[in-house]
Amino acid sequence: MARWSNTIDCVERFWRHKAVQYNINADELLSRIHGFPTLDVLKTWFPAEFHNPEGARLFESEIMHDADASLDPKKWTIVTAATEDLALCRLGQVDLPVPAEMVSAKNVARGKPDPQCYQMGAKVLGIEPSEALVFEDAVNGTKAGHAAGATVVGVLTSTPEQALKDAGAKYVIQDFANVRVEDRATTW
Repeated sequence: MARWSNTIDCVERFWRHKAVQYNINADELLSRIHGFPTLDVLKTWFPAEFHNPEGARLFESEIMHDADASLDPKKWTIVTAATEDLALCRLGQVDLPVPAEMVSAKNVARGKPDPQCYQMGAKVLGIEPSEALVFEDAVNGTKAGHAAGATVVGVLTSTPEQALKDAGAKYVIQDFANVRVEDRATTW
């Protein structure tokens, strides 16, 4: 699963919320927890009921959920040749958030490599296709994103690097492990 490399804002937001919930000085908590295992933080600051591995897992699962939620669902979308039901199922399988809107097979008259799907994707985001960043792992999708005028990043999951570049990918990445998502107002 992709994780944004800088999640400090969502982690601090989470701990601040928990500090208020448990009547702990949030500023003091945040000044002392970075770099410490969750279980150590719980043992130092929180009630005894959380001083165990299950308590740590519970808190960490909430942190991870908040990290995924930090990607504003109105600022990204999915453009897929799959049905919306299948896309939602796949998002659930990898525990990723659902965008506010998505473009699926039911929304387009012509599938990839036609650029219509990525033009619609940009439209639902309220941007021009030239402002969009498309991540694609297939030749037809890469061609569609490129033809729409978007910047395409090829992802090496199912297609060789050169095929993605030949189809129009400006950049190619192995996976999402080191992807950092930023917009004009927020950094994740």
